Amino acid sequence: MAQLQLLLFGGFTLAGSGPAAAVLSRKARGLVTYLALNPGRPHSREKLAALLWGDTGEPQARMNLRQGLSAIRKALPSAGDRRLLADGDTVTLNLDDLEIDVAQFERLVSGSAPEQLEQAALLYAGDLLDGFVLREEPFDDWLRLERERLRTIWIGVLEKLLHQHAMKDNLAAYVQAATRLLASDPLREDIHRGLMQIYARQGRANMALKQFAQCREALRKHLQLEPDNETRELYDKLRASRFGPTRQNTAPSVRAEGAVPGASPVPASVRPETRYVKSGGVSIAYQVTGEGPFDLVYVQGWVSNLDYAWESPRLTHVLRRLGSFCRLVRIDKRGTGLSDRNVGFPTLLERVDDVRAVLDAIGSRRTVVFGSSEGGVLCMLFAATYPERTKALILHGAYALGLWSPEYPWAKTREEMEEELAAIGRNWGEPWDLGRGAPSLVNDTHEQQWFAAYLRSSASPSDAIALWRWGAEVDVRNILHAIHVPTLILQRKGDRWIKPEEALYLSERIAGATLVELPGDDHLIWGADSDRLVDAIQHYLTLTFPAEARWS
Repeated sequence: MAQLQLLLFGGFTLAGSGPAAAVLSRKARGLVTYLALNPGRPHSREKLAALLWGDTGEPQARMNLRQGLSAIRKALPSAGDRRLLADGDTVTLNLDDLEIDVAQFERLVSGSAPEQLEQAALLYAGDLLDGFVLREEPFDDWLRLERERLRTIWIGVLEKLLHQHAMKDNLAAYVQAATRLLASDPLREDIHRGLMQIYARQGRANMALKQFAQCREALRKHLQLEPDNETRELYDKLRASRFGPTRQNTAPSVRAEGAVPGASPVPASVRPETRYVKSGGVSIAYQVTGEGPFDLVYVQGWVSNLDYAWESPRLTHVLRRLGSFCRLVRIDKRGTGLSDRNVGFPTLLERVDDVRAVLDAIGSRRTVVFGSSEGGVLCMLFAATYPERTKALILHGAYALGLWSPEYPWAKTREEMEEELAAIGRNWGEPWDLGRGAPSLVNDTHEQQWFAAYLRSSASPSDAIALWRWGAEVDVRNILHAIHVPTLILQRKGDRWIKPEEALYLSERIAGATLVELPGDDHLIWGADSDRLVDAIQHYLTLTFPAEARWS
C-alpha cells in the first residue's frame, strides 16, 4: 500500500488514498484536519459533533459525524483498520504510516540546524487550509487560531534563517528567505532594509532603490505612513553612492503593481547559450540553466521564444527560482521561437519526440516534465510514452480536451474558438490584452507591451493562428489511464482559461495524482503570486524524492 500523505499547508490534499479522498465532504475534510492536528488523543463524539454540526441538533449531528467518520475510514485505509478508532463515545486518529506535512513541519522547527529550518520553510506551502471556511463558528475559531499559530512559527523560522544567512554571508539565500517573508508581511520595514543592504553588497544598487520604493508603497497603501528615518537615511546613502552628489534627489521609480523582488531583465551578453538538436530533420532550440539534483523540462503553452523570455523581470524571476533547485531545460517547440518554423502542422507525437531528442542531447536519463496549458498536453503524452524516462509529471493550468463535448463541458465551443482566432488575426502585434491570461497585470502597460513583443518574436500571425487551432483540437483523454508516474496538478482557483473542473478531471483519471488548488486568477506562471506556484513544485519534489532533495 502506498504511503498516505496529508498536505494541509496551502489547502487540503490527500495523496495516495485513491478516489475515496475526492469524495470527502468539506466537513469531513475539516474533521480529518482537526483529528490529524491532535493525533493519538481520544475526542468525545459530543465535542466533535458540536464542533462541526452544532446547528443541526444533537441526533442529526451525531448521524452526520458517523457518516463523516465512515467516509474518512474509506479515504484513510490502514492495516487492520487501526488508523481511525471509534470506540464507544470517543474517536482517535492514529498516524501509523500517515505522513502529515504539519506534523513534519513541527518536528523540524523543534531543532535549530539550518538544514532542518530550510526544510521546514519549504514545507510551509501556504497557510493551514488556505481559503477553507465552514461557517461553523467553533471550527472556524479553532482553525483561525491554529492557522495563526503555525504562521507565527513559520515567520520565526524565516527570521532564524535570515540571521543565519547573514552571519554566514550567504547573500542569495538571504534574499530568497526575505522575499518569502515580505510576501507574507509586506509591512516589515526591517526586512525591507535588510534586502536593501544585501542588494547593495551584491552591487545591485538599482534593486536596492526599488526595494525602498516597494517598502514605501506598502506603508502608504496599508498604513498611510512614510518609511521611518532609519529606512530613509539608508535610501539616501545608497542613492548618493550610486548617483553621486550632483544628481537631484528624486524618488526612485518602480511599478507599483506586480513588482517582482530580486529580478531584472538578463542582458543578452550573459543569457544562457541557445543550443540545437535535430529531431526528425527539424532543428529544435533549447537552453539549460541551474545545477540542481533534478532535471526539469519546462514546456510552455502555445508559442515561446527562449531568448526573449529573459527580457521579462517576472518570467526571469520564475526561471531563476526553478533553476535554484533543479537543472532547468527549456525548449522552443517545433514551429515556434528559435526552433525551425514553417514545418507544417506538427503532430503531438513529433513534439514528444523533440523533447526526447533534447534529453538525449544533454545526457538526461530521467526528468521531471512540467507543462503549462497546452504544454501540459505534450507532457502527459511524454509521461505515458516514456515512463522509464519520466521521474515525475507536473501540470499547471492543463487540460485534456481543447473543445467542448457533452462529456467535457468546461472547454470552449468551436464558435468561441473561431472568435478567438479572428481576434488574434486582427490584433496581432498590438499590446496584448491580459484580462483572461493574467488579470492582475491588466493595467500594467509595460507587461502588455513586453508580452506583445514576446509573441511577435515567437510566431508569425498565420503560424500563431494555426498553432492556437492546434492546441484547441487536441484530445488526450484516452491516454490518462496510461500515466503511472508521480503527478502534481496545480490549478489557480480563478483561472479564466482553464476551469478547476478540468484539473479535477485530470486528477481523477491519472493514478495517484496530487491536486493542489492555488489562490488567484492568473493563468500565466509569471503572473501574481508566482512564488507560491514554484514553492508548491519544490515542496512536492522534496516530499516525493526526499533522498535526492539537496536544494541549493
